[in-house]
Amino acid sequence: MKKFILSDLHIGYPNSQYNIMDEAIEYISQKAEDGDQIWGLGDWFHMKEMGYDCCISHSMTQKFRDLAGRVTTRLIPGNHDSQLEDYHDNPSLVNPINPIEIINPFWENGYLYCHGHEFDPVARHFGWFPAFWDRLVRKKTPGELRAAPIITEKFLIAAYTVHGRAQLGLPSKAKEDGQDYKGIVLGHTHLPLIQDSPELPNLLNSGDMRDSATFILQDDDGFHLMRWDYDHNHWLAVSRLRP
Repeated sequence: MKKFILSDLHIGYPNSQYNIMDEAIEYISQKAEDGDQIWGLGDWFHMKEMGYDCCISHSMTQKFRDLAGRVTTRLIPGNHDSQLEDYHDNPSLVNPINPIEIINPFWENGYLYCHGHEFDPVARHFGWFPAFWDRLVRKKTPGELRAAPIITEKFLIAAYTVHGRAQLGLPSKAKEDGQDYKGIVLGHTHLPLIQDSPELPNLLNSGDMRDSATFILQDDDGFHLMRWDYDHNHWLAVSRLRP
């Protein structure tokens, strides 16, 4: 079974690469077979800034809903679309992105799948207060610091802070959940990465569609980091981690 792992589409954001999302939908439509799934690792929507209604009614949202009608799709809300958590926690509410299923972070085969903001000291998830506090102290998440196509030192420091906290915190998280661990698969930082370390848990970041035009394809051969090749107009596997 293949899993197409996408994060940080930021649907609703004016400068998201919607043409690349169309290419990802086309690729998945062609490659998906019975039993394959799409896993969304958060921030598929830019609700925090653009508003709930704008993102839900966006034409790209409907395209992914149509795709989900053909390929089972599960979405873990991130810090920019945390409003969707209400629809997971309250079954009496009608899921506004059905048939996309809204789920919590989960473990599979020793890997924790999550958005990643849980390990970001800036993106604290306590409602209105953190947004006020972040503006007050002028701290930014990695995604807010990313200025494609430029990679800055501040962005890398913020991204690797999140990645480092995720790797160091994974053993205690696994113990708490009663799981054996190999690594973590996340998004949030907008830094596509597959890291196989002999001393730390493996870390895989699916990158994003807003800036990097990347996602992860997981199959029997392992994890493949896919990137859109602008020169030849196709998806290209740029790195791999064996299972």
